[in-house]
Amino acid sequence: MEKMRRKEREVTEQQVLKAIVAKAQVAHIGFFDKEFPYVVPVNYGYEWCDADQLIFYIHGARQGKKIRLLKENPRVCVQIDCDHTLVEAGDVAADYSFAYQSIIAYGEAEIIQEESEKRHALDCLMQHATGRDLTTFEPISDKMIGGTGLIKITVQHLTGKAHHK
Repeated sequence: MEKMRRKEREVTEQQVLKAIVAKAQVAHIGFFDKEFPYVVPVNYGYEWCDADQLIFYIHGARQGKKIRLLKENPRVCVQIDCDHTLVEAGDVAADYSFAYQSIIAYGEAEIIQEESEKRHALDCLMQHATGRDLTTFEPISDKMIGGTGLIKITVQHLTGKAHHK
């Protein structure tokens, strides 16, 4: 992977990276397409395995462009960001900036087929969105689980970047 140009903005501390993933709510997933990349915003769930292995879970339709592209090439890019703040500079337009925290991750995506793994993915999604375990909601039927499309993205490389006020 290419080295970050603005080294002073690179985030390498694992706790900060984890906080960015926890705080952001929307991921932009980039897929390979024929002529141009295809990027789609999605809500996500996640988990950290073995302390530093990040896995994203994406909920969506069982068919459509995302699924078709994933089947053609499972390599994806995930981008998330949070803590957006305009850094004002009065009447000096050139000195305006924007504060943020972000992550770009590269990984392999796969369609989840197993019911137990689908339930786990949905639990991660609900935990991230609501802070509640899936078991605290009304039960989801096996039929509904079977009809639910879920994607698992296992991250292979991750970089973080931040610009503070």
